Amino acid sequence: MVRFACLYNALIYLGAGCFSVYYMVAYHDVGLSVLLISIVNVVFDVSESASELPTSVLFDRWSRERTLIIGVLCRVAGFILMLFWSANFAVLCLANVLAGIGAAVESGAASSLYIEYARKHDPSLGMKTLVSRLSAMIAVCTICGGAVGAVLFLLDSQLIWLGATVFYVLAIIPLLGLMRAGSRTKAAATDGSGTTERQAEASVESDGSAEPGESGTSLTVLDHVRQTVAAAAVLLRKPEIWNMVVFNLGTLSVLTFWQLLLMGHQTGVWWQFAGLVFTNIAQIVGSRLGMLRLHPRSGDIAILVLIVSAVVLAATPMPAVRILAFFVFSCAQMYVANMISSSLHESIDDSIRATAFSVGSLVLMAFTAVVTPLCGYIADTFSISWGTLTTIPLLVALLIAGLARKPESDKRVKVDISLD
Repeated sequence: MVRFACLYNALIYLGAGCFSVYYMVAYHDVGLSVLLISIVNVVFDVSESASELPTSVLFDRWSRERTLIIGVLCRVAGFILMLFWSANFAVLCLANVLAGIGAAVESGAASSLYIEYARKHDPSLGMKTLVSRLSAMIAVCTICGGAVGAVLFLLDSQLIWLGATVFYVLAIIPLLGLMRAGSRTKAAATDGSGTTERQAEASVESDGSAEPGESGTSLTVLDHVRQTVAAAAVLLRKPEIWNMVVFNLGTLSVLTFWQLLLMGHQTGVWWQFAGLVFTNIAQIVGSRLGMLRLHPRSGDIAILVLIVSAVVLAATPMPAVRILAFFVFSCAQMYVANMISSSLHESIDDSIRATAFSVGSLVLMAFTAVVTPLCGYIADTFSISWGTLTTIPLLVALLIAGLARKPESDKRVKVDISLD
């Protein structure tokens, strides 16, 4: 079963690689302005965020494999609409709503599926080993998918959606294999009371363990809402949450428009592919740098590197210099992102850890929905280079305020979420 889970992950990341660094240019090729492209991106982000909770409930309470198949079908439907009707803005928005739902299903669920089956297959494997293997596989598959996408893009920029469709359709096969294998083991796992293993695990979360004290009663939806609101009220006063939001907004314009900076060159598709390769390498470099004991002000230095590399990326006309600047930017971005994430982890209690990152993501999405179209408007009105630099002043403000420094206090947030 672990092979099916591994194959499913490989195929969806091959499919994602086909379009991940080319879709902005593909939208531009059919006549969309940068502002409209930005709005389409917001539609995708909102659809994905809004679908996170309901798809998670389906995954946990109904069927993992069936939910993942629904996600794949939503993705495929979106890709087909993009392939044939991407010049129609309304249809493109609908396609991104469907793609966003599919992405929400995949978010976390795909990797969790592999890790769960891999641990059952070989319990001796540690979590770090499993995550490292999965990350390496994702990187390799994304790069290979990117190479396929580059070839298709050279034939016709809209063919990247055909490549993605093929890989995602193939991803249904290992999911069907998991369903078939699961049906066999389910029949053999019936205990003396007639309760199947699946039913016995219905109250168990994805980590495979039930929470203490949950066997007798369960919280209502209203109770969960009250808990979340109580936790969010305290979390929004934490500077670490706002560090994360401001930093991600500060890097938004570069990460959104770097593809368009390279589209004017005949060999632009291969520079975009190089950007895909460098992005994956930067993830490794940034993570390794985060493990080293660097200068106490390394966070401030990394933000300064981000600002300088972004200016070089936007200002130079040479694609080789641009791609080098983007690589430096990506390394520094990953380093600071890991540092801010670690700072947030250290400042909060385990009981509200998931809530903290959910609150941060929702706040970030709200700001992104406003800032992204603004970046697109500036790019259309002035130039793509200026659009690329739109959110960099936020990084300057972050640097000046010293928000990138690790908090000296190790106090964690304790939120009273009792229902009395």
